[in-house]
Amino acid sequence: MTRKAGTQAEIKTQITEDPDLAGNCIRAGGIVIFPTETVYGIGCSAENESSCYQIYRIKKRPLDNPFILHVPDPDAIYDIAHVDPEFIPLIEKFSPGPLTYILPKKKAALFTSGLSTIAVRIPDYLPAIRMLTTAGVPVGAPSANFSGKPSGTRFEDIVSDFSGKVDMILRGGDSGIGIESTVVDLTGKDPVLLRPGKITEEELRAFLPRLRKNKISENQAPVSPGLKYRHYAPDCEVILLENMSGIDEENSGQIGFKLVKKSVLDYALSDNVQYMHSLYSFFIECDKKKLKKAYCEMPKDDKYKDSILNRIVKAMNK
Repeated sequence: MTRKAGTQAEIKTQITEDPDLAGNCIRAGGIVIFPTETVYGIGCSAENESSCYQIYRIKKRPLDNPFILHVPDPDAIYDIAHVDPEFIPLIEKFSPGPLTYILPKKKAALFTSGLSTIAVRIPDYLPAIRMLTTAGVPVGAPSANFSGKPSGTRFEDIVSDFSGKVDMILRGGDSGIGIESTVVDLTGKDPVLLRPGKITEEELRAFLPRLRKNKISENQAPVSPGLKYRHYAPDCEVILLENMSGIDEENSGQIGFKLVKKSVLDYALSDNVQYMHSLYSFFIECDKKKLKKAYCEMPKDDKYKDSILNRIVKAMNK
């Protein structure tokens, strides 16, 4: 399957439940949307430059915003990246799982947006692992969304947005976690937490006692998605509140734990795990209903608070 530069033409998108079929499509140069435990990804062979650039065109993604490479097992990480022995226990503990590692690149042929590093993870979802095994190549896959918009976590939203734009969609249910992976940079003197996620800072510190939090300037090239640009944002205005009693019920939606008033769209939550799982689908539903405001209650004060706030604040930044 050969891709040419230029505008994206309407194509016939095949929907399948067969991970091997999806893996063979990637091996042949195709673009496949596939489910993971975090969010859906839109992927292709990281050895196929033209397919990688096609994903940028489909998503309208800035060219300096790199992909995360997805591989099926730790040996595949060690094959494409230089890994200090100090970090092997970290990888063995959290992979497969929602943790992405920034590492020095070993193979020059891999598409990494001109960087000497790669972002790589092993998804904790068996159909995705089987697809990756069949593909036989690292799969470059940002989240399945249009650049800056909420990541896709529901199969019906993926089909609605991407039918006619990709070669294949691997059918799956709702993403279990609902936000993107935690990202940790292992290339410097001290490890750096670049993006919070389901794997928390506290959990990482048990393996990375020198872990620092990220500080990135606007002029610095990002080594991971989710760092430089506005992300996760619906078309409507996103408003963070400590108390939901002050919402404007007209033409608005709300997500939180104590919904005092009724709005057009109400997402009532029990805990922060449900918050992570529901946040992007809430944003997407707000846009489907053409609401003007999306009210988000402050997350509960637990280990997932920072990860949820990271997504809400990114969505608020116009």
